[in-house]
Amino acid sequence: MTQHEELSIFSGLTPDNIENITKDLKRISFKKGEAIISEHAEGDNLFYIDSGKVEISKDIENDDNLFARLSVLGPGDVFGEMSLINDAPRSASAVALEDVELMVMPREVFMDITFTHPIVMFNLIRTLSGRLRDTNEKFIELMNQMISKNRLMAIGMAASKIIHDIKSPFTVIVLTAQLIENQFPDAAEHTQNIISQTKLVDQMVRETLDFAKGTEVQPLIQQIDLQAYLQGIKNIYGTSLKGRDVELIIENNVNKPVYFDGNKMRRVLTNLIKNSSEALKDQGTIIIKTSLSAGWLQISLIDDGPGIPEEIRSELFQPFITHNKSYGTGLGLAICKKIVLEHRGRLEYMPVQPHGSRFDIRIPQNLK
Repeated sequence: MTQHEELSIFSGLTPDNIENITKDLKRISFKKGEAIISEHAEGDNLFYIDSGKVEISKDIENDDNLFARLSVLGPGDVFGEMSLINDAPRSASAVALEDVELMVMPREVFMDITFTHPIVMFNLIRTLSGRLRDTNEKFIELMNQMISKNRLMAIGMAASKIIHDIKSPFTVIVLTAQLIENQFPDAAEHTQNIISQTKLVDQMVRETLDFAKGTEVQPLIQQIDLQAYLQGIKNIYGTSLKGRDVELIIENNVNKPVYFDGNKMRRVLTNLIKNSSEALKDQGTIIIKTSLSAGWLQISLIDDGPGIPEEIRSELFQPFITHNKSYGTGLGLAICKKIVLEHRGRLEYMPVQPHGSRFDIRIPQNLK
């Protein structure tokens, strides 16, 4: 078994299992620069990369015929799975970045394999879950390409179009995940992760649209078990820190129910965690600390990274303020500030000595 097989949809299978599965699969080759599949084309095959690299991209509708690179895949990765699962046209294009060797798995063969070896379906679910998480991370970066001319107006137009375009594929993803969970109950953890990540992307786009329009949205106040809530955020985001020497620590000092919009505050906290993890590079600590005093809930996020440069601190929560992010739009903290203000709360930054950052979220508890 090669190293990339150990990390692929064949993970957990024996070498003999893999040999039996792949021996009759068709092998095809593409030269560097050749198109493998095209967006909107019909297709019912899944492709397994045996060698080489493949670029996955999506067209952007404008006069310049631009495209957005979604990912670069290598040995052990698969693509084409969406058309295989939902019987819809290809949702993206694939081009060989170098000479590639592929194995082709038709839908009927894939279904036979998954019934014989259910772990193959579990591995594909993990792949889909990881790609949805990557979509969440890359969304604001992709928006940066769309606002170079008209800033907030471009964001509003783009977000409106994205909301319209993603409704159907997101519905298919959620329904497919639920179907897989019904057939394979042991996959519930992964299918629920897919569903939650899908809903999070939809929420992010809608919040961006609200921000671009200047729309104030009334928060949906809920009773929150803070320990379970923060643990859930750690479980979801903590996976992105694996492989790095970065520790996410929760220090919850609030043992009674608190009140805020759980979905919107999750966006705030995950954005702050993401910023801290990017600032920490390869090692460091992120602490989420909570307290409740005089009718105010305080959630502090503290890291031991390099901190925010002094020259941008006064404008930190303004749109388009960013630092050391090649693809950042500078909208993340501005949207976080808007969400906290809609709770009639406060979001503040202070430096940590000798180095590091601290963000304090304060939410009044008379909202219920």
